[in-house]
Amino acid sequence: MSQPVITWMNATHTQQITAPHNYGVIDAGDWSPVHTFNIWNNRGGTTDVSKMEDCTITTRDMSGGLGNTVGNEIEVVKNNWFHAQVDSLDEADINEESSRIGKDYSKPIGTKGSTTKDNTGASYPTPLVPGAKEILGVRNNGNPTDAAGNYVTISFRAEVPLDAKSGQQQFKKRISYRYV
Repeated sequence: MSQPVITWMNATHTQQITAPHNYGVIDAGDWSPVHTFNIWNNRGGTTDVSKMEDCTITTRDMSGGLGNTVGNEIEVVKNNWFHAQVDSLDEADINEESSRIGKDYSKPIGTKGSTTKDNTGASYPTPLVPGAKEILGVRNNGNPTDAAGNYVTISFRAEVPLDAKSGQQQFKKRISYRYV
């Protein structure tokens, strides 16, 4: 089967995220506003692709590193500033240590949703339900209600410490997974 086809969408599934997301100015000692994204596998796909298995999320520097390379220190990654809450698993821990991600932490992601309709809008005989830490890759109509097994919803928030250096930091949110 072909590899997963990943698409990042905004909180309402109405706009694809193709450029770096701007979290805005966050003062040292403050929390950022919450930013929510939907990460799809095979959104509106007309053929099946591989499901994503053992899915986790974390942050990395723009080179894929841990933010601790001399001359390329990215505090947001190196010091684990970000928190991730998996809304599609009904989590409510965005301000807790259990949601922290970065150099030292990654977080399992998944969904409690199921995919009920294929790309033509026809109902599957039984709803297709992903396992733990999985995102389905079955063909679907791209409707969030009908294809809830094909995406995860994650909210992010940064906790910037008082001793943070000023200035813009560029980093990636990275989903790790395997597929067959």
